Amino acid sequence: MAEDIYREVDEELKAERMRVLARRYAGVAVAAVVAVVAGAGLWSWQLARHKALDQVATGTYLTALRQTDHLPDQVGSSPVPLAGKAQSGLDALQKLATSGDQGIAALARMQEAAVQAARGDSAAALAAWNSVQDNPAADPALRSIATLLWCQHQLDKGDIPTLRSRLSLLTGQGKVWNGLAMEELAVLDVREGHKDDARKKLSALVDSAETPAGVRNRAQDMMQALDPSAG
Repeated sequence: MAEDIYREVDEELKAERMRVLARRYAGVAVAAVVAVVAGAGLWSWQLARHKALDQVATGTYLTALRQTDHLPDQVGSSPVPLAGKAQSGLDALQKLATSGDQGIAALARMQEAAVQAARGDSAAALAAWNSVQDNPAADPALRSIATLLWCQHQLDKGDIPTLRSRLSLLTGQGKVWNGLAMEELAVLDVREGHKDDARKKLSALVDSAETPAGVRNRAQDMMQALDPSAG
């Protein structure tokens, strides 16, 4: 009887460690991609220029981008109100997101999502990313990033089958976001207690020459954390 109790307690402690691990690495993965997208101002400008978008709309977008870029991430139970230029920038982005120009609209919606996430409004951020990933007229690259971010912001509590379904669209040899998508899938494995499945995915990331260095390093750290001998 005592051995059964000890075994149950031990299993629960292991499960809790895995849940903590999943939450920790979900946050790391989110930060990694947010950093990529936050630094994409020049890339966004090039995309807009090559598509020969309306100069006024492009100018409005770039102004709003400057007004809302580099907002500090807020921590709390409710969204933090914006003020001044930041609020003006968000208003402009929301207006552009409903404009007739699909290129600028998608870019504006992506930045709107980043702003909403930074100020702590997860629901609004998820809705904005979802609108981009569901928009067939949006640039495929933006749709992929939107899908990745939408999933990453729900790794801790989101519906696992839905997350796996969307992430599967980003996996595969030669796909740009394969490494990060596989990393997220491994985090979901950890959430469900499937340590062996998580190890297989992480090991494949470590061994692949296509895996970005940051993803490989995190995969190695996560494998070490999942090693039973590590306690």
